[in-house]
Amino acid sequence: FYIFAKIPANLNQDSVAFCYDLAKEAKVAVIPGASFGPGGEGYVRISYAASTDDLKKAVERIQKYVDQH
Repeated sequence: FYIFAKIPANLNQDSVAFCYDLAKEAKVAVIPGASFGPGGEGYVRISYAASTDDLKKAVERIQKYVDQH
């Protein structure tokens, strides 16, 4: 039920800071990869255990966030 996704190279690789900023600006919650150990830095964990509509909205918000930064 999870995707362990790489934060795009042009964005802040601090996974905790990235997650806080994404939540604040895009209203999407993901888990910092650093929560899973040092090898997880630069990644986020995304759950896809949600409705298709909710997932589409989240992906659109994440894409908009990435495009603006």
